[in-house]
Amino acid sequence: MDLVIIIIFVFIVGMIAINVILPRRAGKKSADRLCAHFLSLGMPASILEKHPLQKVSTRGKSLGLVQVAEKNIGYVNVLKYIDEGIAYYCLDYLVPLEDIPSGLCWAKLHIKKRGVLRREVVDIEWTGGTLADTLNGDLTLKQNLLMEFWRNDRLDIEIAPEPVYRCVRIETEYVRKEAELCLSAGMFDCLDRIAGLIPKHVIEVNSRPEEVLMEAKVEINPRSKDAEIADCCVTDRHVLLKSREPLEIPLYTVEKCYVSMSLPSFGTGMAEVIRSTVTLTYRDESGHRQKMEFETSAYDAGVLENTLSRSYPRGITR
Repeated sequence: MDLVIIIIFVFIVGMIAINVILPRRAGKKSADRLCAHFLSLGMPASILEKHPLQKVSTRGKSLGLVQVAEKNIGYVNVLKYIDEGIAYYCLDYLVPLEDIPSGLCWAKLHIKKRGVLRREVVDIEWTGGTLADTLNGDLTLKQNLLMEFWRNDRLDIEIAPEPVYRCVRIETEYVRKEAELCLSAGMFDCLDRIAGLIPKHVIEVNSRPEEVLMEAKVEINPRSKDAEIADCCVTDRHVLLKSREPLEIPLYTVEKCYVSMSLPSFGTGMAEVIRSTVTLTYRDESGHRQKMEFETSAYDAGVLENTLSRSYPRGITR
């Protein structure tokens, strides 16, 4: 009987080692390899243990966070994603920032090719918020990226704001092998140049007056004695409710815009009659999730939902 208990105990310990300890060591090995690669390129780099920024990305499980010194890129998150039993790896380059104008810091790189059998990269273009205009205007960045794409046309870059974590995330493509995560010095210089343009763009945007995107009349607490009509205004940085107790919600804290009781309409006439309930889910200054509910016309509710989705395309869900 004692022998059976010992065998079961050894089996359990072995399973724990296989499923917990070994994957952690493998993940640490991936971060170690990337850190060593940066050091070989002459960049001061170190590995951070259990850092909050490891939770930034939703593209996979973090295998480790590498801090890079003396660069515009502050951190690199090593990620692993498993799809149908196949493991994929990717890197998120994080640019620390304090005041991020939400969706204005979103951009995606598109590659233009020509040819049938042998597709050749001939041009690149950024699309997205106003950051895309800034990136398209940097001819040196464009030339350097084209040179890198001629060497590797699978490269994919997308920029997403992460205001809750006070950073902007530069995403790169998934690869099948961990060794492919180590980009060339030229490609890293391109990413670092992008990271250097982002803070300058943020300073420029924050110096501008807020742009009003839409306005609507809403009814707060419609089924209570405290019901009141208020003005709702969405700018490129805030959702404003001008009521007896004014509310100013930073756009980057809005997590969800849910519209109920609305029906599709081919014009505004019918939609103006139908009332819809709008529920905004956002986080307050303490990080706690809050909800604001009000009623408005179905037409205005649809415009509000679409405006929020366009203004902060990586954050707002429906």
